Amino acid sequence: MRTLDTNYVAVGSFVLVGLVGLVVALALLTGRTGATDTYFTAYDNVAGIKYGTIVSYEGFPVGQVEWVKPFGEKEKPRFKVALAVREGWQVPEDSVATIASSGLLAAVSIDLRAGKSETLAKPGSLLKGTGGGNMMAAMASLADNMGDVAETGIKPLLASLLHYVDTLGATLEKTAPELLTNMQNLSTDLAKRGPAIIENAESLTGRLNKAGERVLSDKNLADMDQAIRLLGELKTTKAQVDQLMGELNATAAQARPDVAKGLTDLNHSLKVVSSSIDSITTNMESTSRNMSEFSRRIRDNPGLILGGSSPPDEAAR
Repeated sequence: MRTLDTNYVAVGSFVLVGLVGLVVALALLTGRTGATDTYFTAYDNVAGIKYGTIVSYEGFPVGQVEWVKPFGEKEKPRFKVALAVREGWQVPEDSVATIASSGLLAAVSIDLRAGKSETLAKPGSLLKGTGGGNMMAAMASLADNMGDVAETGIKPLLASLLHYVDTLGATLEKTAPELLTNMQNLSTDLAKRGPAIIENAESLTGRLNKAGERVLSDKNLADMDQAIRLLGELKTTKAQVDQLMGELNATAAQARPDVAKGLTDLNHSLKVVSSSIDSITTNMESTSRNMSEFSRRIRDNPGLILGGSSPPDEAAR
């Protein structure tokens, strides 16, 4: 009887120790081994975040999630999360609460990424929250996108390719014999005309070589050298002409006052001549009449030149 009581006590003690160890292990894992400080953060998506989700600081467990509450507009709500962190734990005010997952099948946790600020966040303050990469959600989204691509893109493309292949096969089946016949005829024609084509090509090559030799003969090369030299001389002549034109322009610029003075004198002379033209014209007319009268008298009596008198007038006779 005493042995049975001893066994009961041993078993009960073992179970009690196991329960205590389990509680201690859970407390260590969640970071709830004493008093805590509460911080808050907010996310657009809290998939996998619930009460008891581990809160770590740079990967080291320091607490857990206390609660998750929605807030904001109903059309697009956000979620406020309370983080219970070990009391006295130093959290810089610019730290970031990131939703993280250590592996593909690991549970989601919130990791506090330490900031660089020397000022510590006060308990009850709001920390910046960022959503981490959810591998399973990303793979599910990728699978959905691939399914849409396969359904809307690849299947129609394969159907079109099969249609084109069938059409091409039917066309080849109909035209293949004729095509083979044409290819055989073409091959036969090429075999017959091949030597002539090669001979013509060789002849053309020979003529091209001769033409090239004539073009690049010593005489032509000398003429080209002479043309190049003439071009150089033309450039020199052009420079000299440009210099001469510059000198002429300079001379014209220097002689411009003299030319202007000459034009002024000429204008004055023309004005004088214009003012005297009437008297000159009258004198010339008088002189012309006198010369006409003198000529008439000389014709009538040439002796007037020697001092004779004029002959008697026939009318007076």
